[in-house]
Amino acid sequence: MEKTIFDLYSKDEIEDKIKEITGLILQGLKDSEMISKIDFQLKEELLSIARARINASKDLGKYIGDITYFNVEDLRFTTPQNVSEYRAKRLSCKKIVDLCSGIGVQSSGFAKTCKEVYAFEIDKRKVKYAEENFPIKNLKFFVGDVLDKKIIEQIREIKPDIIFCDPERLPTETERNLETIKPNIKRLVEIYSKICPNLCIEIPPQLNIDKLREFICEKEYLSVNNKLNRLGLYFGELDLADTSAVDVVTGARIEKNDDLQKPRRANKVFSYLYEVSPAIEKAGVENEFAHRLGFLILKGSEAGKLLMTSEKLSDEFNGFYKSYKAFYITPNLSDINRILKKDGFGKVVLKYSINPKDYWKERNNFERDLKGDRECAVFNIDGRYVLCELID
Repeated sequence: MEKTIFDLYSKDEIEDKIKEITGLILQGLKDSEMISKIDFQLKEELLSIARARINASKDLGKYIGDITYFNVEDLRFTTPQNVSEYRAKRLSCKKIVDLCSGIGVQSSGFAKTCKEVYAFEIDKRKVKYAEENFPIKNLKFFVGDVLDKKIIEQIREIKPDIIFCDPERLPTETERNLETIKPNIKRLVEIYSKICPNLCIEIPPQLNIDKLREFICEKEYLSVNNKLNRLGLYFGELDLADTSAVDVVTGARIEKNDDLQKPRRANKVFSYLYEVSPAIEKAGVENEFAHRLGFLILKGSEAGKLLMTSEKLSDEFNGFYKSYKAFYITPNLSDINRILKKDGFGKVVLKYSINPKDYWKERNNFERDLKGDRECAVFNIDGRYVLCELID
């Protein structure tokens, strides 16, 4: 096996080297320039750790908790802390096995809700980082291929109540594909459902749901900050619905209900407009969501967003949507600057499809001579521009 940074250096030495590299990064040097200046082993890995720490401190959307050792790729693929906490709560049990456990963020979440956690990961480096990040008594990490017969037998002997798996995705893929996930999902289900029927497997939420019909399980789409974040497949006793959407922050949950009468669609925008999380549409629960909140579904947005409208403002399940007050509708672009100037707006955000090369040119036309403090969101619905103001 390849050596890790812990095989070569003490923790103090590692931190000194990361500090040295961080100083070079802050000078604005290119990676190639920094590599030429650094004279120690595994410098590419230490550079990646230094850069990942900087990225994590800047981007709260990728905040993964109070951990020390992770590189750029780990940061990209690891589970956000709020998702980890939600998943751990739903999968609370006595014994849980975490397959493909990475650097241990989700495993550490399970350690708070489960009595015994057994985590398996094929990459020795990740296991070593996980052990350093989470020295927890009821959490044990193992190096091994989860499709290896010895590992399978080891897991069988544990007799878990639940098995969770977050398999590897190809980092260079432009479109997510079920067949390129490692280990193979069908093989995982075939093997591990015989050991424990209560499985939860996380897969890319962008996958077409029709490709998942062969799996008899719940498809749960997670929304974080009004954005599609995760998709979990729940088998056995964990299967509570055909599909569902959950807002991780508030815990709000919408389930598929085929017996529900479909709501009528709106043929116009009413007083309030709602930009709904893609998790609702991916889960196919638009009708259930609209029925629950008294919304009407709007189609025709050029940007492909799921939009709904209502005459009365709602704040129920508000983690799933952004609310806007609609104050003017026009088919003419020429009307917009005049209206915004009159109503004290100073900034415009375009919420409809537009060539990225033309975005700032068109936005600047709207903002011409505007001096106010208010911000306007402009939607395009069925060829008509809808001027709105975000409701905090």
